[in-house]
Amino acid sequence: MMLRATNSLPVSDSTDHLDDPRSASSLRNSMFLFNVDGNHEVMDEMEDIDERSVMHYELGFYDKSDESCIRGTITFALRYDFIHRVLMLHVIRANNLPVEDKGTTVDPYVKMYLLPERRGHCKTRICKKNNDPEFNEMFSFDVTFNNLANRMLQFTVYDFDRFTRHGLIGNIIMRDLFEKSDLYTWTEYTMHIVGSQNKNDYGDLLLFLTYSHQEEKLYINVSKAYNLRPMDITGASDPYVKIEQTFNGKRFKSKKSSTKRANLNPVFHETLVFDIPASQIAETNMLVQVMDWDRIGKDDLLGCCILGKDSPTTDGKSQWENCLTAVPEEGQTKNKPVMQWHSLLSEVPEAYKSMPKAKK
Repeated sequence: MMLRATNSLPVSDSTDHLDDPRSASSLRNSMFLFNVDGNHEVMDEMEDIDERSVMHYELGFYDKSDESCIRGTITFALRYDFIHRVLMLHVIRANNLPVEDKGTTVDPYVKMYLLPERRGHCKTRICKKNNDPEFNEMFSFDVTFNNLANRMLQFTVYDFDRFTRHGLIGNIIMRDLFEKSDLYTWTEYTMHIVGSQNKNDYGDLLLFLTYSHQEEKLYINVSKAYNLRPMDITGASDPYVKIEQTFNGKRFKSKKSSTKRANLNPVFHETLVFDIPASQIAETNMLVQVMDWDRIGKDDLLGCCILGKDSPTTDGKSQWENCLTAVPEEGQTKNKPVMQWHSLLSEVPEAYKSMPKAKK
């Protein structure tokens, strides 16, 4: 992943009223520590683990991407306008955009979303026949200062086609907007555009597992998914997560998360609880399916993973084993959640497809 930051753009007049001599970053951090009632905002342990895992995952994601997944770069700048409560975005240029046929050009434009909401978006103009377009366009997103840390900025680059569906060139996801959006100056970034060229990449899912031997309950926190495949004509999907408990070759209980509309990088943070006796937990496997909700017809599978000793993946086996062997830390009553990113499989294994439901 290429990420280059510079502070080269002029300072806006909207911060001239701030006379505090502290640096912008220090001021930003001190302001975020309190809400309107003057109380400290404290992130719980799971959220802290989750945030640290995001950076670890993102670095790993770009490490595992081969060069064919890199589809050029975008240069842009960010600044947060505290007076008007907007995130200001300057889309400067794109470079080295790929073409399908040698010697041809693309007609690129960029859509921007402030995730996790996708109801509103901004869009640049179309730059005809240009693999290195200069956009130089300004945009803004309404977002309160305290909510900035919970948002992500998505860039989706398209190749315009007047007669058919526009071609998807690739995406950029920028997290940590709170740290990367200065109050005083514009901060410029250059990031790789990542395409979905790897046919074996069906996205990734972050799960936290906790098993309580005392309660005989399995807690599965469905945290978030990343880089899911678009299934709808709009270039998006409506994902939800379905988890089924299996034991002795039969399916038992199943539970579902909520559905996130039009989102290829959904954030769930939902915990599904299963009652599983301690005498059965070692031989239990969990089938986790990420589904695309459809208003009409059958929901489509976006990808899946198996948790348990019979999982076809190392991640599925190791997270399950670590979950069952985890013990509470000193002074704690519950086990620490075991975190794992799972690379999704394209199909449900045959053994699970034909597995019958247990009789009630």
